Amino acid sequence: MVRLGCRGRAFGPVRAVIFDKDGTLADVAHYLRWVAIARADHIAADFPDLKEPLLQAFGVRGNHLDPTGLQAVGTRQENLIAAAAFVATQGIPWIAALERANAAFAAADREFTAKAELTPPLAGVMELVEQLHRAGCALAIISSDRTSEIEAFLDTYQLKPFFQLWQGGDEPPTKPDPQVFLRVCDRLGVHPNQAVVIGDADSDGLMAQRGGAAGSIGVTWGWPLPPALNYCDCLLTSPWEMEITADAS
Repeated sequence: MVRLGCRGRAFGPVRAVIFDKDGTLADVAHYLRWVAIARADHIAADFPDLKEPLLQAFGVRGNHLDPTGLQAVGTRQENLIAAAAFVATQGIPWIAALERANAAFAAADREFTAKAELTPPLAGVMELVEQLHRAGCALAIISSDRTSEIEAFLDTYQLKPFFQLWQGGDEPPTKPDPQVFLRVCDRLGVHPNQAVVIGDADSDGLMAQRGGAAGSIGVTWGWPLPPALNYCDCLLTSPWEMEITADAS
């Protein structure tokens, strides 16, 4: 077990650390913006007036992506439902609107078939993961990304040996539902109050808070425009700021 230090806050003894992926482990800011634009473009091919409202809804702000916006934080399904709702405002029946949105998302997917290769680990993240692993922490991932993409990321960057398990947004419940956190803790064999959540979104902090975690550490190191985080216990701007010490108890 270890104790984690975060700008004067101490958490421990800790037996497990549960990471978010996109924006926490993986550098996705530019990739997600490209995907959002592609999705909006494919929908706008049939409904030109929807392009700008869709970009706003996805969180595209000029040359940047809002790290608290739908594209950055939401699951694929949540983004799909939102896009279909915009299509439905054009007088399209709901099922047909869903089909139109799904077709647009699928077309965008074909443009970006190698997400893992385009979203490498953020600076300092691999060192942090290795240090926690050496200290004896069980490591897991709870992400809004698809489980297959989590596995591809871990495989691409040889990180899979460090993580005991991972769960994506295609396996409900999803963040911030505390049940997903409690399920992962159970599978790791740790009590929730022995686990710390590290993530870049309010959904991570809320999940930890509602699930009775030892604490939640918000991180801003994955975004050019740092997100405002309201539910984390402390905030870090770099992986190198984390203090990891052996627990003497």
